[in-house]
Amino acid sequence: MEQKSLEQRLRKPWPPLSQLATTAQLADAGLGERVLASALKRGLIFRLRKGVYVQAAQWLRCKPWEQEKLRLFAHVLTVRGEPVYSFFSAARLHGLFIWNCSALVHVTTSSTNSSSSGARDVNPHHETLDASEIEELKLTNGMPLTATTLERTVVDCARMGGFAEAVVIGDHALYKDARIEIMWSIVNAMPQRRGVRRARRVLHALDGKSESPGESRTRLSQAAMKIDQPELQKELIAGDRMYRPDFVWEEQMLIVEFDGDSKYFACERTDKIILEERKREKRLMEMGWRFVRLEWKDLANPEDVKRRVVAAYNAPFLVSAA
Repeated sequence: MEQKSLEQRLRKPWPPLSQLATTAQLADAGLGERVLASALKRGLIFRLRKGVYVQAAQWLRCKPWEQEKLRLFAHVLTVRGEPVYSFFSAARLHGLFIWNCSALVHVTTSSTNSSSSGARDVNPHHETLDASEIEELKLTNGMPLTATTLERTVVDCARMGGFAEAVVIGDHALYKDARIEIMWSIVNAMPQRRGVRRARRVLHALDGKSESPGESRTRLSQAAMKIDQPELQKELIAGDRMYRPDFVWEEQMLIVEFDGDSKYFACERTDKIILEERKREKRLMEMGWRFVRLEWKDLANPEDVKRRVVAAYNAPFLVSAA
């Protein structure tokens, strides 16, 4: 079968509004095992797990975090039984920011013999969940599935993940109206569970005012500095406009801004947004405010971030007469 002809045959049968297709869906569209084998050999499609395929062109356009989510959806499409998605998989299904976390499919079952947890791409957790800790979600195609609630998801990720990684997830959950008191009640009900001490530390560190993973990590970096802690998203008036910088030390007239997460997350800033940011910065600087701007790459060198912020915090400054 010629390459061009095969590519044309592959375009039509993919389900609308979906990047994935199952063996059954493709067979119904006339693409049998021989066609799929040829497409796989030529690199036109990829098999994400047994019975689920994605077109290579679509897969290669996806960001790494989008690919991780597609692998999770592939499990949803092919799993037998009714698993409860949990930990980082539940975080992905809830649309939370995920940074540097497990790409495996996480499911929680009360049985060690569950058919949904035996594959190599699955990390099973054997625990009994209360009915109040699970909920039904729906994919964009309307397909229902069961996952742990936002609050239980945050607690589980905090028990298992790294500190900063779990804070990124928990901050976003609070931003999406998860309730911290419910998280604490879950933690307090599992005093002997593995990772509970780690979870308590994470919950103490959460702040729903952080609007991006970069802001969460910047806040954690500043928390370790021996200076007063900033106010988050404080409203400042310049001229006739109101602004909400990321981190504000009002007495020191100092602002720390985190500039975007576009490399790692779907937080692309348009040219218009960047222009507005520069106008805002100019107005505030005319009033005497000083700025330290950080990018994601800066966070890999916390000592340099500390040096810059502490130096700006301690530097003498003049208040504008305006």
